[in-house]
Amino acid sequence: MVLRPSRELAAGSVVCRGERVTRFRALSALGWLPASQAVVLIVSLTTFAILSRLIGPVAYAQFAVLAFVYTICALATDLSAMGYLLVHGDTPHHRRAAWKSALTSAACGLVILLIALLALSFAPLPQGPPGPVNMAVLGTGLVTQALVQPLRGRMMIGRSYARIATSDVIATVIAYGITVAIATRSASVTVLCVQLALTSLLRLVIFAALSPRNSRGPRTSVKSDLRDGLSTSVDPFRYGLQVMPLNVASYASRSIDSGILPLILPATAAATYSRSYQLIVTPITQVQLSLGGAIVERLARHESSTPEDRTRFDKRLWTALHALTFTAALVLSVSASLIQKVFFGPGWFHVDLMVASMAALLPSLALSSYMSWKLQIRADFRHSIVNLVVLMLVPFLAILLAAIAGTTGAVIGLIVGALTQAGCLAVLHRKFLPVSLRAALAQIAIEWLVLAALVFVRLL
Repeated sequence: MVLRPSRELAAGSVVCRGERVTRFRALSALGWLPASQAVVLIVSLTTFAILSRLIGPVAYAQFAVLAFVYTICALATDLSAMGYLLVHGDTPHHRRAAWKSALTSAACGLVILLIALLALSFAPLPQGPPGPVNMAVLGTGLVTQALVQPLRGRMMIGRSYARIATSDVIATVIAYGITVAIATRSASVTVLCVQLALTSLLRLVIFAALSPRNSRGPRTSVKSDLRDGLSTSVDPFRYGLQVMPLNVASYASRSIDSGILPLILPATAAATYSRSYQLIVTPITQVQLSLGGAIVERLARHESSTPEDRTRFDKRLWTALHALTFTAALVLSVSASLIQKVFFGPGWFHVDLMVASMAALLPSLALSSYMSWKLQIRADFRHSIVNLVVLMLVPFLAILLAAIAGTTGAVIGLIVGALTQAGCLAVLHRKFLPVSLRAALAQIAIEWLVLAALVFVRLL
């Protein structure tokens, strides 16, 4: 009788250690995903530095429009088969439902994409109509992109992060290598379309080869265990339609300007705008996304702590996020001329101006990331919609002023939009701020004044 509590205590200690070891292994495995994103980013930047000298800005301006239409069509028909599996579990029933969802997304997406590309034949594109070859290539990319989702979802549930990361890197390296080889013989927009489609196709092939064939037992998520007791059938189409609008709006808020400006600005200016965004803003947002899961987990944990501890953690996160982002924006803005020499060829113009303008957006995007993390904890749908509407301010200002004043108008739209967007986010989401609204607005204004000054120096 005396020894029993000791045994129970020892058993509890072993369980705690086991849980800690399991959690550590899960976090270590999860580290493969941001690591693979870093490798993919390096490969992408290196490839662009080569392709920008082989292809030129006019083809990139054409591709910016095609890529925007391609992605909008893909998202507008994406029923999120991977998300369905992650939420409801990897049972035979859910796998069949996920594949039906993926096939439906692929078929509907292909039809809508072909219609949209045919409609683009009547638009004033920099290099004329898309053509049947580009339509076929982009259609192949959209179909394979939809079909890879169930395979990727099963591997995510199985926590095969190393396989996922390795597959992404291998597909990117091979696809980009082939693209560079083709670009040495052809300098058309088809090369860039092939790069997009080939990456999706290779991912599908690799994931199909590595995906588990016969699992020993059905793998389920936590939520599926709860739902299985309530319902034996979950509608994947209803699930996809619930998440689709926010996905489309989120992408449109980031890329609608890159897709429309080639129809307004000269091709070189529009291509520089689009590639500067992908060179400056996209890597920063990818880093924030890769860290987002861990940050949301920490925020959720502190929600149950004391108000003092929660506020202290929120302030540390706020300070670190703004310090790192503002420092990165300063370095990128000051180094704009060097970035032009390294990553852009001689036929590109206004690169340093566009790079500095994109860098001025980073603090407001950091504020948006912070608010989106908080919104995931609070699950406030109204604030989520407000967040998306505010994020549309910058692209719409850039488009509007570009239509009025050309390239200079687009730059002014970026700069004015950066301040307006950050201020609106702070005011509308002030209950999520870890500091007073006055302090937040003062910080936003100071950061904007410094970065805007670096842009306007280049306009003189």
